[in-house]
Amino acid sequence: MSCHRDGGEAPFPLETHAQVEAKLSAMIYVVEADTMPPVGYAHHTETEGALLLEWLNEGAPLGSPDDAPALPVSQFTYHRDIRSILERRCVQCHETDGIAPFPLESLQDVRGVAAAAAFSIDNGTMPPWPPTAGYTPFKHERNLDDAEKYALTRWLKSDMPEGDPADYVAPELPVQESVNFNIELQLPQAYTPTLLPDDHRCFAIPWPEDEFTYVTAVDVRPDVVAQVHHVIVSIAEPEDADLYYAAGGEDGHPGWYCLGAGGVSGAPLPRQIGGWVPGAGREPQPRNTGIGVKPGSVMVVQMHYNTLATEPAPDQSDILVATSDEVERPAHSFLLTNPSWLQDGVMHIPAGDPNVHHSWEVPTGALSSIFGSEIGLTGFDPWVIHQGFLHMHNLGKSGRTTLIRSDGTEQVLLDIRDWDFNWQSTFNFDREVLVNPGDTIRLECYWDNSQANQEFVNGEQLQTSDVDWGDGTQDEMCLMSVMMTAPQDGYDYTPQVNVRIESPSYRQQFVPGDLVPLQLVLNNFSLHDPGEHNHDDASMHMTSMHTDANDDHSSVYEGHYHLYLNTDDDDAEHLTAWDPLYYYELPADIEPGIHTLRLSLRGADHHALGIEREVEIEVVEDFAEARLRLTEVNAWTPQTAGQDAFPDHRPTEINCPANSYYAEGDALEVETGYCNYLSLVQPSLSALQSGDTVHLVLWHGDLRAAEAAQGHVAISIDGNLLWEATVDIPADAQIFDLRIPVEFDAPQGAEIEYHLHNHGFNSWTILQLEIER
Repeated sequence: MSCHRDGGEAPFPLETHAQVEAKLSAMIYVVEADTMPPVGYAHHTETEGALLLEWLNEGAPLGSPDDAPALPVSQFTYHRDIRSILERRCVQCHETDGIAPFPLESLQDVRGVAAAAAFSIDNGTMPPWPPTAGYTPFKHERNLDDAEKYALTRWLKSDMPEGDPADYVAPELPVQESVNFNIELQLPQAYTPTLLPDDHRCFAIPWPEDEFTYVTAVDVRPDVVAQVHHVIVSIAEPEDADLYYAAGGEDGHPGWYCLGAGGVSGAPLPRQIGGWVPGAGREPQPRNTGIGVKPGSVMVVQMHYNTLATEPAPDQSDILVATSDEVERPAHSFLLTNPSWLQDGVMHIPAGDPNVHHSWEVPTGALSSIFGSEIGLTGFDPWVIHQGFLHMHNLGKSGRTTLIRSDGTEQVLLDIRDWDFNWQSTFNFDREVLVNPGDTIRLECYWDNSQANQEFVNGEQLQTSDVDWGDGTQDEMCLMSVMMTAPQDGYDYTPQVNVRIESPSYRQQFVPGDLVPLQLVLNNFSLHDPGEHNHDDASMHMTSMHTDANDDHSSVYEGHYHLYLNTDDDDAEHLTAWDPLYYYELPADIEPGIHTLRLSLRGADHHALGIEREVEIEVVEDFAEARLRLTEVNAWTPQTAGQDAFPDHRPTEINCPANSYYAEGDALEVETGYCNYLSLVQPSLSALQSGDTVHLVLWHGDLRAAEAAQGHVAISIDGNLLWEATVDIPADAQIFDLRIPVEFDAPQGAEIEYHLHNHGFNSWTILQLEIER
């Protein structure tokens, strides 16, 4: 009902049983054809679709209101807890006549789309904020924090109580800075989107200034707000002006189609000077900076139109620009990529490959030598980077830009795990980042060129094919944007160590004795084994030169971490670990309720660095009937070659001595550096039924190999494949915490096979394999 409601964008409402009955045949048709919901909206699961179709085919029986499942009672209320979150994170787009398909400005608005909102929040697509949290912080981040997500999803899936309006506290919203825009430029002609639902159109606008000037701020005043998704504003140099002017109108419409960065054939890509996304507000360039623009230049405006929520309409938006004759710190903006990728076949993305990776590193001194001369920098000068920006096309999977300092410390500038071309943007750092001579910048992109990831054109899915660099729809790119200035006097450029606890999530539920998966995001900090340590032995402090707890640890960028349960006492019992993905075993006698895990970063001398994070978890009573163990850690025995369920993976020569796998508590650990192939079996402790869910928790450390390779891990039960995965090596540590639907029956005592074929060096640990019923 997000769309099919009175006043919604769908052609008819489906808010009552009578309205559904009136459209019964049409609904059966679209559910069978799987054409609704349309692309861009939360889709039903396979089970939901089958259930809905069965109900519709039976004539949509009304049933009794008493049969409806009772909604849980929420501890949160709209006015006290939810309204301010929505106003801070959502209503900039979800407003009446806004770019989003429905408003979220009132309790009635939210209740009408509760299921869709909960789905989008759960899967992370809303609010749209591509950067991975925990790395370099950005200004005006619009992602939900863990507590906000918890409150919203619990309330949306409950009875959604209104509460007392007097409990409402208005949120603090970003202050829109006052900017004197002295230039106002309109798109040359009105353009009506022709590609639905997403149309990317570029327009060339003559730069109006006759003298060299600096751009200090850019804003956009959309003409048709409901269809303007985002805007990127760039500058092309005077010598390329004619090529850009000639590109417009070639297809009979104003401007030109520009899936890429706005470039045209025969000319370098333009350099960004600003942009606009809904709700971002007017944000000037960093303090006392401006990007120089020559007279005779061309402004290139890339408009991303999205018409999911509205009919296409003529748009002639305005671009607002603030300029200054002089600035204290001139800036130079440029797009950066590996020049060799532009050659045919170098940035090759093979057909059918779901995980293609290309990476490039460039010395920062070379960048300041090439691009810094315009702003008075040489290759020997430090400089500052202000923004994060990545660009790929529709096959993009993930990407990252990293500053590698000369001492080996790495700062991830921008990481996007789930690339979405339609949500690319420029992200301004919360603090300026200093780049020194001898540092390096790494740019890396991943693509998915499998058949399943191909686009649909006119209702037909394209066939996968080999792809290389190019501006075209079926081409790809991998580039970043850099805004470079000189450092400012008196600014603290000390690298900021950051750590974020990604897992466990806020108030995630566990039972006593559970293994809690730990997943950390770290920036400007390297983890390593601390080795043996005795706090009373002064000689063990010599490597770090920090012999006292009160010493300054502010410039320590390597070490390990301690994890504490329900205590602020650093001398209390704790877990010491140095892997970003690990696990923590809860005590078997822990009481049900809310508990706090505290993580403390430590230097090589074990002294606290003053950088701590906490997460609350909830312990509930163990529902023994609903959780059934499938394996016993000491019951695994080697599988025979003739019975191996994965013979295609079995090498001719197997080297896996018995001491290369062993029990660590209730977990089975395998040292793959000593074992090239492992197949273990044991009889299942419990019977499986179709419809059950198997909870699997499996962890591996950082995997390394002399040459690039692939590992294969799988679990079968009674000859049925339960789960398998292929891991590209080298690979960072990873936890597989999976709940797997079972579609077969297997009796108690059926053979469970654990298969591991790995070319890497490190450990794999199977932590949990049990039925949740």
